[in-house]
Amino acid sequence: MTKVNALLINKASLYGTQPRAEGELPFCFLEKLLVLDYHLQYLIYRGNVDTTPTVSQTQRTTKLERTFEDFFIINKTQSTTIHTCIYPMDIQIAIFHCADDFTRHYVLAKLSICQFALPLLVPNPWDSSIEFPLWSLKQIRRSWREVAKIGWEKKIKNYNNQLISWQPTHIVSFIRVGNYVSTSKSQILNSLLSKGKHDHFFHYHSKDDNNRCLLREGMVEICWFCPGGRAEDRFENCIAFTNLHGNAATHQRQVRFLQEVSSVTIILLPTSDFDKRNSSLLLEFWNSPKPFICLFENVENVMDEYSAHKVRIGIKNLNKVEVADKITAALTQLLKKSGSPYSLSNWAAIARKYEFIIDEDQRNCEEARKKIDILMDILRKMKLSEIKEKLLPLQGGLWHDWCKKDKEYHQLREKRNRSIEEYRNEIEKEKHKIRCDQYHKVINLSDLMKSLLEGLQSHPETHTELYFLQGLSVFMDQLTTRELEKLHQRHSSLLAQVRTEKQKQSKRDSLRHWEADLQAVSKEISDSSLGVEHLLREVGQIYEALEEASSQTNTLFLSLPQMAADLMISGVPIELIDGDTSYVPLKWVAAVFDKVSEKLGDKRVFVLSVLGLQNSGKSTLLNAMFGLQFSFSAGRCTRGAYMQLVKVEEILREQLGYDFVLVVDTEGLRASELIQKAQNEENELATFVIGLGNLTLINILGKDLSEIQDILQIAIHAFLRMKQLNISPRCLFVHQNIEEIIDTNHSMERQKWLQERLDEMTLAAAKHEQCADVSHFSDVIKCDVKTHIHYFAHLWEGSPPMAPPNPCYSHNVQELKSSILTRAKEESRGSILKISELKVRIRDLWMALVNEKFIFRFKNTREATAMNKLETMYHSWTWELRSHVLDLQNQLTNQIQKGEVEEIRRNSIDNGVAEKHEAIKQEFERCFREDRDRETLAQWKGRFEDDLKNLKGELIAETMRKCEELISGKKIQDLFEEQKVKFELKLLEKISVIAESPRGKELHDKELRDLFNQIWSENMSVLLPPTLLSAEGPDIDIELENILLEYFKQHPNIVNKVRYRDTKKTFSINYSKHVITSQKFQLYGPSVEEFEKDIINKTTAQIMRRVKEIIHKREHQNEGYSSSYFYEILQVIHAEAEAAAQGARFMLTNRYKLDLALQLLQEAADSFKKMCIAFKKANNPVLYQESKRNEFFTNFKLSYKNRQNID
Repeated sequence: MTKVNALLINKASLYGTQPRAEGELPFCFLEKLLVLDYHLQYLIYRGNVDTTPTVSQTQRTTKLERTFEDFFIINKTQSTTIHTCIYPMDIQIAIFHCADDFTRHYVLAKLSICQFALPLLVPNPWDSSIEFPLWSLKQIRRSWREVAKIGWEKKIKNYNNQLISWQPTHIVSFIRVGNYVSTSKSQILNSLLSKGKHDHFFHYHSKDDNNRCLLREGMVEICWFCPGGRAEDRFENCIAFTNLHGNAATHQRQVRFLQEVSSVTIILLPTSDFDKRNSSLLLEFWNSPKPFICLFENVENVMDEYSAHKVRIGIKNLNKVEVADKITAALTQLLKKSGSPYSLSNWAAIARKYEFIIDEDQRNCEEARKKIDILMDILRKMKLSEIKEKLLPLQGGLWHDWCKKDKEYHQLREKRNRSIEEYRNEIEKEKHKIRCDQYHKVINLSDLMKSLLEGLQSHPETHTELYFLQGLSVFMDQLTTRELEKLHQRHSSLLAQVRTEKQKQSKRDSLRHWEADLQAVSKEISDSSLGVEHLLREVGQIYEALEEASSQTNTLFLSLPQMAADLMISGVPIELIDGDTSYVPLKWVAAVFDKVSEKLGDKRVFVLSVLGLQNSGKSTLLNAMFGLQFSFSAGRCTRGAYMQLVKVEEILREQLGYDFVLVVDTEGLRASELIQKAQNEENELATFVIGLGNLTLINILGKDLSEIQDILQIAIHAFLRMKQLNISPRCLFVHQNIEEIIDTNHSMERQKWLQERLDEMTLAAAKHEQCADVSHFSDVIKCDVKTHIHYFAHLWEGSPPMAPPNPCYSHNVQELKSSILTRAKEESRGSILKISELKVRIRDLWMALVNEKFIFRFKNTREATAMNKLETMYHSWTWELRSHVLDLQNQLTNQIQKGEVEEIRRNSIDNGVAEKHEAIKQEFERCFREDRDRETLAQWKGRFEDDLKNLKGELIAETMRKCEELISGKKIQDLFEEQKVKFELKLLEKISVIAESPRGKELHDKELRDLFNQIWSENMSVLLPPTLLSAEGPDIDIELENILLEYFKQHPNIVNKVRYRDTKKTFSINYSKHVITSQKFQLYGPSVEEFEKDIINKTTAQIMRRVKEIIHKREHQNEGYSSSYFYEILQVIHAEAEAAAQGARFMLTNRYKLDLALQLLQEAADSFKKMCIAFKKANNPVLYQESKRNEFFTNFKLSYKNRQNID
């Protein structure tokens, strides 16, 4: 049985875990194990074997009329039915024997979470061999807290998610000598491990039950006691307890193995069963230097005689607690005197001595281990924090830079004075250069990556690549865990110091040093966080570099996606969103999906995505629902997003409507300060997985919706802004740590409350996005609060680390899973995609997200609305300043042209602007001081303050430059007029000289032009100053693009709107897009009435008329071009549109303002270009002279012709 088959979605997944036939027992057992239901130990299917002979109707009647004595006195011969059953322990062992190593590891890991004992030595029922599943056991993780005594002080030491096999622990082994023991070792062990609160070891209450359990005879199980660092713990340290099933005398190899590895052996002995074979076994223990405890079943109060390492305890008439207490006291003393503890990993050599079959000794395991050793040798030679930079260079700075460039390609935040096409071409070249740099590193691939790619080569028969990958993750954890623990401790210490100093509002140098150290430690933690996921990420980057910078016939290029596809089909999670860059490597993901489709066929996939805050239990929930383990590495939370395939059983596929479930797990939102995830990245991640999933499971810890509500609200904004995708996401809420409400009224109240909260935030988002047809959460994200809300009990039944999972939690998981799978077909309504279609959906959704440059940077609608209001006020303030400066420019221009001013000083312009700027600044301060959203606005105050200050400087500099150009041009023009008469005389003199010269050839136009140019250069060109500003004017088209991108930046898809605007298109009103008629965005209003259309048309005509007047006025003023003219038009559009909506039941949308602005500003730009040329000709010395030069040449040529005619 493979792990893929063990996790198969089958009937037990849908219809519960009660078997209806013996053949269903293994599947029901696996399903209960999957959902962490420890009641699997009671899973029994009882069949009836009827041994009653056929009886006549007369006999039946007689029996029905039996007497009082006959009814209550039953003879043994009257028992007519024998009840037979298969016991859960037999089911577990049978599954173990049928399973491959990966399934065994999965089963053992689940049993460990359920706090069950694990198989340590397993006899083969068909021969005398004994298996030791060391490879599977080595990957078991446990957490505990030990009390360490330092002098008189006690200090708690935490062991979080440790590989238990590598921890040296004392081993205490329980064995039974004799066949007829009525006391259960398992019950004693359960009392020791958890005071009888949980059955860690299966046990049966009668000899008959033991005899019917067929497969566990001779098996040894192991279970660890993990202390919680509490006073009530039985033991202060982690201890492993083993239990040999059956009579130890008949299982000599197991006993000797246990004796060799154990610190203490506990022997359960019936006094009536002391035969020769038993006595020889006991003699071995007696002669051994290792301590042992002998429990006498039929003896009372024997603890008065024992040596330093041999203890006798009589347990007759003692209850379980008393027995456990006596054993605890004896063990505590004996363990203090015992030698150094063993770790499980060191047992292999001993197991080989007894000829046990060890899974690690298989050929595929050994081959994988050799490959792992090569990689680990490479890694160990280098400092941990330098490995990524030196051995995994493609995913470092190069990939980060590529992602930034790609996002900038779509969002154009740094475009400046380049056109959209020019800027994007530049970015494309830079992106290609980065890929080429990556490609050069691929050519010189590190030995680490060469070894990895060799290890990942597919071996369908042996699956060596899976052994390699799983083993590699374990060894890489060992490499990083200790160093990361030290760094995390250092980080916590520094963070505490920084917080303390900040609370004191300290400005000491030490605070700056600590902050610098904190940043350095955070970087080192990021650099030192290394797992298999980073190696696989490098594989993806190798592919993307080869795809763009190399020939696609490259053998390595073709093999990489197939490797990842094989892993994905085998159940290995594949990274969808890079956790460090928060970016989707689209080409790599598409190539992997193509290969998956090639191998499986273009199957239908139901996508289930999961979203939740950090530490809300979402990954645990996925593990319980589908057996998925997304975190490759211990102690590290999921980063980014991973996807994993779960297969659906063939017979269920048509019924369910899909062939596979693709589960997408995401990193926890609102993560710790260490991760420092940008708000826009979290919002993008949430929107992406909600949009991708047929259903998104939103996991919430407790009742508090506040944090996840903000993220959902931004996702609603995004979906309203990305209507072109035509997606209908659905979601389901899971509230963890809340018991299900039985009170119907209370339940309805909570549903109503949640519905109101969701609708309220949706309405606010819809109002901001001006979507009148949206008023309920389900209008955007489908959700029925009556059926799509689940309440989950607490995960643990008691206090960890020894607490088992809560059966109510397991029941909740089973119900949720069944609900999701059975409703998927109906609720998805044809939106279940094939693999090829899903690949396209990922691309389209990601491109839409990357193009969205506005909404993701906000925490919620309130922030976005506050920013929108601030932007509107800022535009008003800046227009006041621009308008004032334009008036000042007009005044100065008139003075210069009239000759009233010959010099302009900057301070005079400063003084002319200062009063207005100060008034605006006071209004600015008042807004941030008194506005109702002042707390929200405060975060942007510094930025807007700087923008206003910079704008003032730019306007003053522009005014100064214009004035200097005008003054310079005026002076040169005046000088030119002075020299004009002299120049004309010189030309006439030259003509006379030519005429008086001996007759020769008549001068043609070219010769006249050369002669004229010579005279011009000698007399007029010298009038120009040595340094002049360029005669070229501003690029008005580029300035228009920048103004539109900045002014309408909140508009969805604004870059493409500006880039692909139709300069020839005439504006016409689209009432569905340009007008909202719903009153207060709460009730759907009727369509636009005729009188309202009349108002709207008049408003549009008024705007167009006013804009034409502005253009005409600017042309008439002959002041040249200023970008402020565009802002003047925008101000008119905004003011008129807002005025039209005052007191009306409609409003003109932002789309109306944008579409109208695109036409009017383009028309204005065409006029401004002509104005700019005319102004330059009139005022620029170079252009002015050039215009006069042609005039003088014409006169010169005419004078020459006239003289020729006279002569």
